[in-house]
Amino acid sequence: MPSQTPPPEPSDSKRGGTRGRGRALREAGPYIGLGTTLAATVLAGLGAGYWLDSRLGTSPWLLLVGGTLGLGAALIHFVRLASNLSKRLGRKR
Repeated sequence: MPSQTPPPEPSDSKRGGTRGRGRALREAGPYIGLGTTLAATVLAGLGAGYWLDSRLGTSPWLLLVGGTLGLGAALIHFVRLASNLSKRLGRKR
């Protein structure tokens, strides 16, 4: 006669691992596209400077100014994001 024992329960480590992975992805979400955002910000500044240079005939000065402003905006965005991360980590402790 075959045994009537119920199937084993999934181990807590498997369920906790899935839950932990989901939590990690939720927390990392804002930072996943950080590289793309930083590159796009710098390229937008360069593009605006290039366009203004072509209109005003001031090449390469506005390209350099646009690149510098784009880089500054990207750095400000990065610092704000890092600050938010450190605040969130500080609250969890």
